[in-house]
Amino acid sequence: MLHSNYLKQLDLQDIVVFLNLVELRSAKRTAERMNVSQPTVSYCLKRLRGCFDDALFASSHGVLKPTTKAQKIAPYLRMVVESVNRCAEDDGSVPAHVLRRIWTLCAPEYFELSFLPQALAVLSRTHPNTSLHLDRLSRDLPVDRLIAGDLDIAIGFGPGYHQMHPELQWQAVLNDDFVCLTSWRPLARDGFMSLDEFCASPHVFPTPWISERNMVDGWLDKVGRTRNVLVRANSYQACVNIVAEVPATVALPARLLPHLRIAPGLKVCQPPLGFPSFTLDMIWAKDRGDSKDVSSLRSLVETVGETMLNV
Repeated sequence: MLHSNYLKQLDLQDIVVFLNLVELRSAKRTAERMNVSQPTVSYCLKRLRGCFDDALFASSHGVLKPTTKAQKIAPYLRMVVESVNRCAEDDGSVPAHVLRRIWTLCAPEYFELSFLPQALAVLSRTHPNTSLHLDRLSRDLPVDRLIAGDLDIAIGFGPGYHQMHPELQWQAVLNDDFVCLTSWRPLARDGFMSLDEFCASPHVFPTPWISERNMVDGWLDKVGRTRNVLVRANSYQACVNIVAEVPATVALPARLLPHLRIAPGLKVCQPPLGFPSFTLDMIWAKDRGDSKDVSSLRSLVETVGETMLNV
Protein backbone atom coordinates (compact mmCIF):
# COMPACT_ATOMS: atom_id res chain seq x y z
CA MET A 1 0.00 0.00 0.00
CA LEU A 2 1.17 3.56 -0.72
CA HIS A 3 1.38 5.93 2.23
CA SER A 4 0.27 8.93 0.19
CA ASN A 5 -2.36 9.46 -2.48
CA TYR A 6 0.11 11.70 -4.30
CA LEU A 7 2.38 8.71 -4.89
CA LYS A 8 -0.39 7.03 -6.86
CA GLN A 9 0.19 9.64 -9.57
CA LEU A 10 3.69 8.31 -10.22
CA ASP A 11 4.39 5.87 -12.98
CA LEU A 12 7.60 4.03 -13.89
CA GLN A 13 8.60 6.61 -16.49
CA ASP A 14 8.59 9.33 -13.82
CA ILE A 15 10.99 7.28 -11.71
CA VAL A 16 13.29 6.58 -14.66
CA VAL A 17 13.28 10.28 -15.55
CA PHE A 18 14.25 11.10 -11.96
CA LEU A 19 17.14 8.59 -11.91
CA ASN A 20 18.48 9.84 -15.24
CA LEU A 21 18.31 13.44 -14.03
CA VAL A 22 20.29 12.47 -10.94
CA GLU A 23 22.97 10.83 -13.10
CA LEU A 24 23.10 13.17 -16.09
CA ARG A 25 22.23 16.51 -14.41
CA SER A 26 20.59 17.59 -17.68
CA ALA A 27 16.99 17.52 -18.93
CA LYS A 28 18.22 17.49 -22.52
CA ARG A 29 20.51 14.50 -22.00
CA THR A 30 17.74 12.68 -20.14
CA ALA A 31 15.31 13.27 -23.02
CA GLU A 32 17.88 12.01 -25.56
CA ARG A 33 18.70 8.90 -23.54
CA MET A 34 15.03 8.01 -23.01
CA ASN A 35 14.02 8.98 -26.55
CA VAL A 36 11.31 11.35 -25.28
CA SER A 37 10.80 15.09 -25.68
CA GLN A 38 12.12 17.65 -23.21
CA PRO A 39 8.54 18.79 -22.38
CA THR A 40 7.86 15.17 -21.35
CA VAL A 41 10.83 15.27 -19.00
CA SER A 42 9.63 18.60 -17.58
CA TYR A 43 6.12 17.20 -17.06
CA CYS A 44 7.46 14.12 -15.26
CA LEU A 45 9.65 16.32 -13.07
CA LYS A 46 6.64 18.47 -12.20
CA ARG A 47 4.71 15.40 -11.06
CA LEU A 48 7.71 14.15 -9.09
CA ARG A 49 8.00 17.49 -7.28
CA GLY A 50 4.32 17.35 -6.35
CA CYS A 51 4.49 13.76 -5.15
CA PHE A 52 7.55 14.31 -2.97
CA ASP A 53 6.78 17.91 -1.97
CA ASP A 54 10.28 19.03 -2.88
CA ALA A 55 12.02 20.88 -5.74
CA LEU A 56 14.30 17.80 -6.13
CA PHE A 57 16.69 19.69 -8.44
CA ALA A 58 18.17 23.18 -8.46
CA SER A 59 19.62 24.68 -11.63
CA SER A 60 23.12 26.14 -11.37
CA HIS A 61 24.98 27.31 -14.51
CA GLY A 62 22.87 25.00 -16.65
CA VAL A 63 23.43 21.97 -14.41
CA LEU A 64 20.62 20.30 -12.42
CA LYS A 65 21.89 19.57 -8.92
CA PRO A 66 19.88 17.16 -6.74
CA THR A 67 18.53 18.49 -3.48
CA THR A 68 19.15 16.71 -0.19
CA LYS A 69 15.81 14.94 -0.43
CA ALA A 70 16.50 13.84 -4.01
CA GLN A 71 19.79 12.29 -2.90
CA LYS A 72 18.02 10.44 -0.07
CA ILE A 73 15.23 8.95 -2.17
CA ALA A 74 17.39 8.06 -5.21
CA PRO A 75 18.62 4.70 -3.81
CA TYR A 76 15.07 3.58 -3.04
CA LEU A 77 13.76 4.52 -6.50
CA ARG A 78 16.74 2.81 -8.08
CA MET A 79 15.75 -0.37 -6.24
CA VAL A 80 12.24 -0.04 -7.68
CA VAL A 81 13.55 0.04 -11.24
CA GLU A 82 16.00 -2.79 -10.61
CA SER A 83 13.21 -4.92 -9.14
CA VAL A 84 10.98 -4.31 -12.18
CA ASN A 85 13.87 -5.20 -14.49
CA ARG A 86 14.44 -8.47 -12.64
CA CYS A 87 10.79 -9.36 -13.07
CA ALA A 88 11.06 -8.82 -16.81
CA GLU A 89 14.40 -10.62 -17.11
CA ASP A 90 12.87 -13.80 -15.74
CA ASP A 91 11.04 -14.36 -19.03
CA GLY A 92 13.60 -12.60 -21.24
CA SER A 93 11.15 -9.89 -22.21
CA VAL A 94 13.34 -6.80 -21.67
CA PRO A 95 13.35 -5.00 -25.06
CA ALA A 96 16.85 -4.34 -26.34
CA HIS A 97 16.08 -0.68 -27.07
CA VAL A 98 15.19 -0.08 -23.41
CA LEU A 99 18.75 -0.98 -22.40
CA ARG A 100 20.44 0.98 -25.20
CA ARG A 101 22.75 3.80 -24.18
CA ILE A 102 24.32 6.70 -26.08
CA TRP A 103 27.68 8.17 -25.11
CA THR A 104 28.34 11.66 -26.45
CA LEU A 105 31.70 13.25 -27.10
CA CYS A 106 33.22 16.15 -28.99
CA ALA A 107 36.51 15.54 -30.80
CA PRO A 108 38.72 16.77 -33.66
CA GLU A 109 39.34 14.94 -36.92
CA TYR A 110 42.54 13.53 -35.42
CA PHE A 111 40.39 11.43 -33.06
CA GLU A 112 38.05 10.31 -35.85
CA LEU A 113 40.93 9.04 -37.96
CA SER A 114 43.15 7.45 -35.33
CA PHE A 115 40.85 6.46 -32.45
CA LEU A 116 37.26 6.07 -33.61
CA PRO A 117 37.50 2.87 -35.69
CA GLN A 118 39.28 0.99 -32.87
CA ALA A 119 36.98 2.52 -30.25
CA LEU A 120 33.90 1.24 -32.11
CA ALA A 121 35.46 -2.22 -32.46
CA VAL A 122 36.07 -2.39 -28.69
CA LEU A 123 32.61 -0.95 -27.98
CA SER A 124 30.88 -3.60 -30.05
CA ARG A 125 32.56 -6.31 -27.96
CA THR A 126 32.26 -4.78 -24.49
CA HIS A 127 29.04 -2.69 -24.69
CA PRO A 128 26.95 -4.09 -27.56
CA ASN A 129 23.91 -1.97 -26.63
CA THR A 130 25.82 1.31 -26.55
CA SER A 131 26.51 3.72 -29.41
CA LEU A 132 28.68 6.82 -29.78
CA HIS A 133 27.46 10.26 -30.83
CA LEU A 134 30.40 12.35 -32.03
CA ASP A 135 30.37 16.13 -32.53
CA ARG A 136 33.25 17.85 -34.34
CA LEU A 137 35.43 20.06 -32.14
CA SER A 138 35.24 23.73 -33.13
CA ARG A 139 37.63 26.53 -32.21
CA ASP A 140 36.41 26.75 -28.60
CA LEU A 141 36.14 23.85 -26.19
CA PRO A 142 32.42 23.31 -25.34
CA VAL A 143 32.85 23.94 -21.61
CA ASP A 144 29.18 24.79 -20.98
CA ARG A 145 27.98 21.59 -22.65
CA LEU A 146 30.40 19.51 -20.60
CA ILE A 147 29.28 21.10 -17.35
CA ALA A 148 25.59 20.81 -18.28
CA GLY A 149 26.01 17.13 -19.15
CA ASP A 150 25.15 17.50 -22.84
CA LEU A 151 28.58 15.96 -23.55
CA ASP A 152 30.17 13.11 -21.63
CA ILE A 153 33.74 14.01 -22.59
CA ALA A 154 35.60 16.23 -25.04
CA ILE A 155 38.87 15.48 -26.78
CA GLY A 156 41.33 18.34 -27.21
CA PHE A 157 44.97 19.09 -27.79
CA GLY A 158 47.31 19.94 -24.95
CA PRO A 159 48.82 21.78 -23.39
CA GLY A 160 45.62 23.84 -23.36
CA TYR A 161 43.62 26.17 -21.14
CA HIS A 162 41.32 23.30 -20.17
CA GLN A 163 44.11 22.13 -17.87
CA MET A 164 43.54 25.20 -15.69
CA HIS A 165 39.72 25.42 -15.79
CA PRO A 166 38.37 24.99 -12.23
CA GLU A 167 35.34 22.92 -13.27
CA LEU A 168 37.12 20.56 -15.64
CA GLN A 169 39.33 17.52 -15.22
CA TRP A 170 41.60 16.14 -17.90
CA GLN A 171 43.88 13.25 -18.71
CA ALA A 172 46.51 12.98 -21.45
CA VAL A 173 45.84 9.92 -23.62
CA LEU A 174 48.97 9.97 -25.80
CA ASN A 175 51.81 12.16 -27.07
CA ASP A 176 52.48 12.92 -30.71
CA ASP A 177 55.02 14.75 -32.86
CA PHE A 178 54.79 16.40 -36.25
CA VAL A 179 56.30 15.28 -39.54
CA CYS A 180 56.50 17.25 -42.76
CA LEU A 181 54.98 15.81 -45.92
CA THR A 182 56.37 17.67 -48.92
CA SER A 183 56.50 17.72 -52.71
CA TRP A 184 58.59 20.89 -52.72
CA ARG A 185 62.10 21.10 -54.19
CA PRO A 186 64.81 18.64 -53.03
CA LEU A 187 65.93 19.34 -49.49
CA ALA A 188 69.47 20.27 -48.47
CA ARG A 189 69.55 17.32 -46.07
CA ASP A 190 67.69 14.16 -46.96
CA GLY A 191 65.07 13.26 -44.35
CA PHE A 192 65.29 16.61 -42.54
CA MET A 193 63.75 20.01 -43.29
CA SER A 194 65.64 23.05 -42.00
CA LEU A 195 63.86 26.08 -40.59
CA ASP A 196 64.80 28.13 -43.67
CA GLU A 197 63.42 25.46 -45.99
CA PHE A 198 60.26 25.13 -43.91
CA CYS A 199 59.56 28.87 -44.06
CA ALA A 200 60.45 29.15 -47.76
CA SER A 201 58.10 26.36 -48.85
CA PRO A 202 54.45 27.08 -49.67
CA HIS A 203 52.23 25.45 -47.03
CA VAL A 204 48.88 23.72 -46.97
CA PHE A 205 47.13 24.52 -43.69
CA PRO A 206 44.91 21.74 -42.27
CA THR A 207 41.90 23.31 -40.53
CA PRO A 208 39.94 20.33 -39.22
CA TRP A 209 38.41 22.76 -36.74
CA ILE A 210 37.63 26.48 -37.07
CA SER A 211 40.91 28.27 -36.40
CA GLU A 212 42.98 31.07 -37.87
CA ARG A 213 46.24 29.72 -36.44
CA ASN A 214 47.61 26.60 -34.82
CA MET A 215 50.52 25.55 -32.62
CA VAL A 216 52.91 25.60 -35.58
CA ASP A 217 52.32 29.32 -36.17
CA GLY A 218 52.64 29.97 -32.45
CA TRP A 219 56.04 28.30 -32.45
CA LEU A 220 57.15 30.26 -35.54
CA ASP A 221 56.17 33.49 -33.75
CA LYS A 222 58.41 32.57 -30.83
CA VAL A 223 61.42 32.03 -33.10
CA GLY A 224 60.68 35.19 -35.09
CA ARG A 225 59.68 33.51 -38.34
CA THR A 226 56.57 33.15 -40.52
CA ARG A 227 55.40 30.80 -43.25
CA ASN A 228 53.56 31.22 -46.54
CA VAL A 229 50.15 29.52 -46.39
CA LEU A 230 49.10 28.67 -49.92
CA VAL A 231 45.68 27.24 -49.07
CA ARG A 232 43.56 26.06 -46.14
CA ALA A 233 41.79 22.70 -46.37
CA ASN A 234 39.10 21.17 -44.17
CA SER A 235 40.63 17.73 -43.71
CA TYR A 236 44.04 16.11 -43.42
CA GLN A 237 43.43 13.93 -46.46
CA ALA A 238 42.53 16.96 -48.56
CA CYS A 239 45.87 18.53 -47.57
CA VAL A 240 47.74 15.40 -48.61
CA ASN A 241 45.92 15.34 -51.96
CA ILE A 242 46.83 18.99 -52.61
CA VAL A 243 50.51 18.43 -51.79
CA ALA A 244 50.49 15.53 -54.26
CA GLU A 245 49.51 17.94 -57.06
CA VAL A 246 51.18 21.22 -56.07
CA PRO A 247 54.76 21.79 -54.82
CA ALA A 248 54.06 22.48 -51.16
CA THR A 249 54.46 21.19 -47.59
CA VAL A 250 52.01 20.16 -44.90
CA ALA A 251 52.87 19.57 -41.23
CA LEU A 252 50.96 16.51 -40.00
CA PRO A 253 50.72 14.61 -36.70
CA ALA A 254 53.00 11.59 -37.08
CA ARG A 255 50.42 9.11 -35.79
CA LEU A 256 48.04 10.01 -38.62
CA LEU A 257 50.34 8.83 -41.42
CA PRO A 258 49.09 5.19 -41.37
CA HIS A 259 45.51 6.44 -41.67
CA LEU A 260 46.06 8.62 -44.77
CA ARG A 261 46.45 7.74 -48.45
CA ILE A 262 49.85 9.16 -49.38
CA ALA A 263 50.96 9.27 -53.02
CA PRO A 264 54.26 7.47 -53.73
CA GLY A 265 56.06 10.65 -54.87
CA LEU A 266 55.63 12.52 -51.60
CA LYS A 267 58.50 12.73 -49.14
CA VAL A 268 58.05 12.36 -45.38
CA CYS A 269 60.75 14.22 -43.45
CA GLN A 270 61.49 15.47 -39.96
CA PRO A 271 60.53 19.09 -39.18
CA PRO A 272 63.03 21.77 -38.10
CA LEU A 273 64.74 21.40 -34.73
CA GLY A 274 62.62 22.66 -31.83
CA PHE A 275 59.33 21.98 -33.62
CA PRO A 276 56.43 21.63 -31.14
CA SER A 277 54.87 18.37 -30.00
CA PHE A 278 51.49 17.90 -28.33
CA THR A 279 49.26 15.62 -26.29
CA LEU A 280 45.75 14.38 -26.99
CA ASP A 281 43.68 15.00 -23.86
CA MET A 282 40.36 13.72 -22.53
CA ILE A 283 38.35 16.44 -20.76
CA TRP A 284 35.26 16.10 -18.58
CA ALA A 285 33.30 18.02 -15.96
CA LYS A 286 34.42 17.44 -12.35
CA ASP A 287 30.82 17.09 -11.15
CA ARG A 288 30.22 14.22 -13.59
CA GLY A 289 33.52 12.41 -13.20
CA ASP A 290 31.95 9.54 -11.27
CA SER A 291 28.95 9.02 -13.55
CA LYS A 292 28.70 5.67 -15.27
CA ASP A 293 28.71 7.12 -18.80
CA VAL A 294 31.78 9.32 -18.26
CA SER A 295 33.73 6.58 -16.48
CA SER A 296 32.91 3.98 -19.14
CA LEU A 297 33.75 6.30 -22.03
CA ARG A 298 37.02 7.34 -20.42
CA SER A 299 37.94 3.69 -19.98
CA LEU A 300 37.19 3.04 -23.64
CA VAL A 301 39.42 5.90 -24.83
CA GLU A 302 42.19 4.83 -22.44
CA THR A 303 42.07 1.28 -23.80
CA VAL A 304 42.43 2.45 -27.40
CA GLY A 305 45.17 4.91 -26.42
CA GLU A 306 47.19 2.16 -24.74
CA THR A 307 46.81 0.00 -27.85
CA MET A 308 48.14 2.80 -30.02
CA LEU A 309 51.11 3.39 -27.73
CA ASN A 310 52.07 -0.28 -27.99
CA VAL A 311 51.95 -0.39 -31.79
